[in-house]
Amino acid sequence: MVLMQKTIRELAPLLRSKAVSPVELTQECLQRIEQTEPAINAFITVTADAALQAAATAEAEILRGRYRGPLHGIPYSAKDLYMTRGIATTAGSAVLAGNVPATNAAVIDAMETAGAVLVGKNNLHEFAYGTTSENDRFGPCRNPWDPRRVTGGSSGGSAAAVAAGSSTFSLGTDTGGSIRIPASFCGVVGIKPTYGRVSKRGVIPLSWSMDHTGPIARSVWDAAAVLTAMAGYDPDDVGSAAIPTENFTAGLDGEQPLDIRGLKVGICPRYHEGMLQPAVDQAFTQVVAWFENQGAQLRELSYPDRSAFTVGSILTMSEAYTYHEQNLESCGEKYGPSIRYRLEKGQYIPASAYVNAQRLRQQDRQKWAEIYREIDVFLSPTVVMPPFPIGTPTVMFGQETVNPRVHPVLMFLTSLGDFNGYPVLSLPCGFSADGLPIGFQIQGKPFGEAKVFRVAYAFEQAHPEVSERKCGLWK
Repeated sequence: MVLMQKTIRELAPLLRSKAVSPVELTQECLQRIEQTEPAINAFITVTADAALQAAATAEAEILRGRYRGPLHGIPYSAKDLYMTRGIATTAGSAVLAGNVPATNAAVIDAMETAGAVLVGKNNLHEFAYGTTSENDRFGPCRNPWDPRRVTGGSSGGSAAAVAAGSSTFSLGTDTGGSIRIPASFCGVVGIKPTYGRVSKRGVIPLSWSMDHTGPIARSVWDAAAVLTAMAGYDPDDVGSAAIPTENFTAGLDGEQPLDIRGLKVGICPRYHEGMLQPAVDQAFTQVVAWFENQGAQLRELSYPDRSAFTVGSILTMSEAYTYHEQNLESCGEKYGPSIRYRLEKGQYIPASAYVNAQRLRQQDRQKWAEIYREIDVFLSPTVVMPPFPIGTPTVMFGQETVNPRVHPVLMFLTSLGDFNGYPVLSLPCGFSADGLPIGFQIQGKPFGEAKVFRVAYAFEQAHPEVSERKCGLWK
């Protein structure tokens, strides 16, 4: 399984030069899925025959000199929220058993245009409404670093597949942290782009005003390459922004860390004071120290405050219930118990609370706009704790004991970026005493993904002992 240990950045030149064929790479990917699936349960559907056909097509095109770009011939997977033509799309729920769409999600079409090879659909927290990816119908996603532990969610299968080498990259979604939480727990890179940067058309929604689509990958460069292919204006998506696309890999070509002297970096220790478990606190302290030692200018902020954390949950609960209302009435018994409980709570939120939450969201965006007049990026840990064992009934949230399946404890730090809609990337920064990954976040200005990638790349290149470490399944 030598090829599947490589990044897109390493594989693309091999495919382009014909040193490796897309068929050979896809066959190895499918073998890796067979090898790892009993352990991590990252896939709901594997599309082996269609993948090999797509790989053969890619190989023929490359042999004819029609090379489409760095994703051409690269095997990938997609969270099972993305509609896929002729392939079951379940959202991880019995409610959608037998659902086979006639069309693709816009981003799946974009991957076909880029020549990427879909190998399957990833397991997830049911209907993306949870942060552990303990799925009642398809079983829990298991963390490649320790299969007894959760992957985080809701894009748990996507992050697990990338970490385990059963997918080179994956497409995830993020409403309160669903790309970044599992990226942190599984030791990979995940970015939630600016709201409107990537089309959501054809993706089963959780919360229309908070949903984002984005990539999970093995490196910063890889994530930048995938987002380049994903991004673009879609007139058929009402939330899409008419912003010119960019090549996000530009400026990520040097092997030496980028110079970040003078970079204005915001942090807000008061927001997460008393909430971080010691391993996360220590890892993030070292991140901040590295930025300061490299000459970045640290700015300690008094904002955000914790109101944004609770207000965002009001929006998600209201919008999720609206989408699921009819199914809850007609086939509510098909939902997993914890998901049904959370969805039904949304019906009790008064309209005034929803409207006021949207007003507070506008105020939050105004405050962030003011903050970004003084800073370039904002740093925080990704999750307050490392991954915990599957089935753990409660975890500590500050001084409070909470159930992580119904309480948004894992979203405490990630939900801020969904609430304001700014781009946020999570990347690995260290490990707990048990060898479990820990991540931190870099948030940038709206549509400032290019700078976020450059800053993340600088950190990644300076810490190969973190970025190049493989999970236990590779041993």
